[in-house]
Amino acid sequence: MPGPDDLAALEAEREAADRAYNDALTRLDRAVQQLPTDFPHPPPVPDEHQVTPLNTLWKIDAHRPRGFGRGFVAAVRRAVAPLFEQQQAFNSAMVDHVNRNVQVARQTREAMATTLDVLRGTIEDLIRFQNLLVLFAQQITPYVDTRDRDVAGLLRGLSGAINSVADELMKRSDAMLTRDRRRELGMLDLEARIATLQKELVALRRSIEEGHRT
Repeated sequence: MPGPDDLAALEAEREAADRAYNDALTRLDRAVQQLPTDFPHPPPVPDEHQVTPLNTLWKIDAHRPRGFGRGFVAAVRRAVAPLFEQQQAFNSAMVDHVNRNVQVARQTREAMATTLDVLRGTIEDLIRFQNLLVLFAQQITPYVDTRDRDVAGLLRGLSGAINSVADELMKRSDAMLTRDRRRELGMLDLEARIATLQKELVALRRSIEEGHRT
């Protein structure tokens, strides 16, 4: 890892990080999903064209003849009655089955249409989220650069303030040293004067003592 003073290495590291970030952002942008153009549609509605005729024609209605031959027809009817009953039971079951399946087909189509609507809405929401995520990622670099400029400005201001304080402290220190030097010189001068006075006092005392002796 480069040191804080290795500007060339720091710049190279920053450029490498920018390239890696841009590559990752490009891959993220390419991974955004798109709604398929062939997204399935709900199935068509059930074919009910023949449902109404089936519900009206399923019952066998044998008309009773009049006049000549009525007895013969009655005999034939009695002979084929079991077949008519069986056919009518079949027709009834078939019509009931068709009616039930038409209802099931309607509900199935409605369920599939609702499911496709929910699925389409979910995919569209996911696509919107992915687009917002890409836009957010694109704003990271400008945001960081802005923060870097703010920090750099704060550091420059702080450096200026520190330099001002350092200059002021240096001036005060020089003034204090000057005063201390003056005091030291004053003390030396005072000590010299005191020493001179002491010598003069000693000389004066000797003179007085010698005058007494004479």
